[in-house]
Amino acid sequence: MSAGLTLLLAGCASSANLPPVYHPPRAPSAKAVQEGVRKGAAEAKLTGGLETTAVRDTDHGPGSYFICLRQLGPSDGRRPVYSVFFDDDVYKGIQSSVILEACEAQPWVPFN
Repeated sequence: MSAGLTLLLAGCASSANLPPVYHPPRAPSAKAVQEGVRKGAAEAKLTGGLETTAVRDTDHGPGSYFICLRQLGPSDGRRPVYSVFFDDDVYKGIQSSVILEACEAQPWVPFN
């Protein structure tokens, strides 16, 4: 095999084997949050009014960003709290909130 052909083949092989460039997930848009909250509320079978917190980043869970979600009701601490996860504008799932997420300490706003 000629040196030129070997160099040409080596160049093609090395560029084809490069891993894709990593782009870290970004926070979801307001529209994606609304759609994700609706999906999550349906999965958790929440009805009536809802409250959410601001979007925050996380290093655990099925997504890189999350919001806290709960049903409107008496503030006696008996309302279950959920975390709704996102990567970019993609809804990644809902799960019961854990202490590490500190949802109870966050300001809550009615979900429209």
